Amino acid sequence: MKKTWGYLGACFLVMVLASSAFAGGVVNKTNWSAEYIRTMNRNAATDYADIVFYNPAGTVHMDEGGFVNLSVHYFPKLYEHTIKTGPFAGKYESDEPSMVPGLFALYNASRWSLFFGVSNTVGGGKVIYDDGSLRTVLIGAQALPGLPPAAGYNRILSQKIEAEAMGPGYMIGGAIKATDNLSLSMGIRYIDVSQDAKGSVTFGSDVQGVPDYTAKIDYEWDAQGVGAILGINYTLSQDTTLAARYETRTALRYNYTINSNEPVGLMALSSLGVTDGMTRRQDHPATLGLGVSHQFLPKLRAESNLTYYFNNDADWDGDQKKVNNGFDAGLAMEYAFTPEFIGSIGYMYTKIGLKSRYAKDFSVNLPENPNLDAHSIGLGGAYALRPNLDLNFGIGGVFYVDDDITSPVGDVDYEKTIYFGAFGVQYKFM
Repeated sequence: MKKTWGYLGACFLVMVLASSAFAGGVVNKTNWSAEYIRTMNRNAATDYADIVFYNPAGTVHMDEGGFVNLSVHYFPKLYEHTIKTGPFAGKYESDEPSMVPGLFALYNASRWSLFFGVSNTVGGGKVIYDDGSLRTVLIGAQALPGLPPAAGYNRILSQKIEAEAMGPGYMIGGAIKATDNLSLSMGIRYIDVSQDAKGSVTFGSDVQGVPDYTAKIDYEWDAQGVGAILGINYTLSQDTTLAARYETRTALRYNYTINSNEPVGLMALSSLGVTDGMTRRQDHPATLGLGVSHQFLPKLRAESNLTYYFNNDADWDGDQKKVNNGFDAGLAMEYAFTPEFIGSIGYMYTKIGLKSRYAKDFSVNLPENPNLDAHSIGLGGAYALRPNLDLNFGIGGVFYVDDDITSPVGDVDYEKTIYFGAFGVQYKFM
């Protein structure tokens, strides 16, 4: 019994932040710029410096000179799951927002370019369940029989979980024009992931004089890795651009540090084999980004993207076998209302890749932050405030496909919704 609840407790904290940000695969995140927020599709763009991450080979097709592009995204998030039956029936939710920045810089000398970028590539914020979650309910329900019988602990008084994950990626590289129509790029990206989690369940007793008892788990884990990013951009005609980006797998080996010596929490971790100083593998999967952009009219441009995540080729200590490769697919439209103002709207469908027989497996799909298929819509615009100063802004939402599970404490429905807003500014030097 103790081993069972210990496994559940540790597993919850290991995986709770597998997909905090809204766009991308089980691990990968691709919401890096305000330009992306307003279009959902940037793999074949050649207009703003955020393409350092999306279409690096296209940077040589921008205007000559130096560019600095800064974006800030704000994500109100609502994660909910409802235990429909049993003694713990009720709704458990987290509505903690997140804020994610992105910075891109490049210098384009027409035939070659150099660039740098940094934005979030893994995780993406915090979840706080002030009244607990299905996971803390499971911990509590399994822990009660293992507490000293004479103490008379027979109920859960309070519960809470909180976890945060951020994994910025730092990229540097360059591009060249092999011909007037064909350009190639190569970059190196360093990913630095830092995550922490805290959880507690407080038990009450009917025995007079017996104090409440709180089980705690508090630890953190981090990993660093380096991968390459290759790009190709082909100008098929004056109006049509084809582009591709390939990100190699980045090996991430997480190192764990336990910050709490509370014995029940330590038992939960040790029963799973989680100890202070241990390591665990969860790679950033290889990714292929494809895009086509076409200028239908002088004022109307359309772009379609497919971003494919090679989850099966990553090393997740065996959990990659429970997931198929995933993808994002979308379409965007931009219209120039005036020479200074461009409006845009975009749609994206995300297929996360969970195999059906593992869709309810807690080790890859937790109710606190479940991996769910989704429909995303973004809209906004770009405004040229001055010849060398541009503003980008976007709003939208991600509407996830609800799912349900059968847990040891009852049937559960879970869902999540994310709304977002972003603002970006780009300044051109020289």
